[in-house]
Amino acid sequence: MNNGLWKRSSELDTGKQHRQIFKQIRKVGLVSLVLCGSIGGNPSQATPVSGDWKPVISGNWKVGDATEAGFDQAALDKLVMNIHNGQFANTHAVLIEHDGELVFERYFSGRDEEWGRPTGVRNFELYSLHDVRSISKSVTSLLLGIALTDDVKQAVSKPAVNFLPDMELETTARKITLHQLMTMTAGFQWNEMTTPYNSSNDEVRLYRQRNPAHYVMSRPLVSKPGSAWYYNGGTTQVLASMITELTGKRLDAYARDKLFEPLGVTEFEWHGPGRWTPDNPAAMSGLRLKARDLAKIGSVFLHDGKWGEHQIVPKEWVDISSVRHVKDVGDWSDNGVWGYGYQWWVGDLRSGERVIAGFGNGNQRLFVIPKKRLVITINAGDYNLFTGQSERILQTVLQALD
Repeated sequence: MNNGLWKRSSELDTGKQHRQIFKQIRKVGLVSLVLCGSIGGNPSQATPVSGDWKPVISGNWKVGDATEAGFDQAALDKLVMNIHNGQFANTHAVLIEHDGELVFERYFSGRDEEWGRPTGVRNFELYSLHDVRSISKSVTSLLLGIALTDDVKQAVSKPAVNFLPDMELETTARKITLHQLMTMTAGFQWNEMTTPYNSSNDEVRLYRQRNPAHYVMSRPLVSKPGSAWYYNGGTTQVLASMITELTGKRLDAYARDKLFEPLGVTEFEWHGPGRWTPDNPAAMSGLRLKARDLAKIGSVFLHDGKWGEHQIVPKEWVDISSVRHVKDVGDWSDNGVWGYGYQWWVGDLRSGERVIAGFGNGNQRLFVIPKKRLVITINAGDYNLFTGQSERILQTVLQALD
């Protein structure tokens, strides 16, 4: 417990050794030289120089050459300079994978928060943990896909209560399917899209409950299940309870064992209120990862659930999660660009590319573009501003590849 927040963190020797090297280099004033070289990060506060975004440290991820992948180096240099000069204000990190190789990695400085608590101005680098906010939902979806043992199509058509056998509910709620929870079409009365994250917001109210899954599943229905989409972080917490029921583990422990450790993720945090039953962190918003580790999750999605030769997430789950099950998400669709899959946003850009994305408050983004074999990862600190600048960075990257 930490200031009322529950969190889980783990760190292995390799991460500690690299962090110690970084601190020693900083002491002797060689940060700019090494950060543009062997450490693999970049001097967040330094004036950009051409190509200082080239990743060098590979770890368990192959580093590639952006120009050989077809990127215009001058365009990528300009992107870095524009972020540095404030055109994409308070962007903290941008990473690009092309077809299995990390080809771009650049860190910056800016104001930040840790799950709503201001932390001031930070200089971000390779080892910085960062809120991913609602991308936590997309990670939770992958974890459920790993945990399910049934045929996926059969499993998602079942009533959700089949995975929560001890829960007592009204007859109508007992008919809500797992598919409807995954797509946020369950029809519950829920106030999250039009109300700031304060005491009137239902996600905030959820933190005061003892049993979050029961609280969500007991909400009155305002539409027929499956007929309308409404953004509801509470349904993600129901999925977390299902994972615990299926595996006997807390969400963070299962994530560590089945997703993070296979990816070489050695450090993470997952915040929560610390009072829930089961004792899970906040599946909808509480995860903190290093930018490169978040990018690895996007890589798994790009490669049909595989990391290298290892199948981490069932391909069938990746496939069904990528479907635009909800064609239109109303005011959040950006004039028809975005729909919704299984806790992932599914979009069709005006330039013709299909994008599967994790979205997080503050302009956190994990863009997966199968046609281009790209994953673009963005961390930022524009919490509650909804400026859309990460989408503009996405377009800049795509134009640099044309």
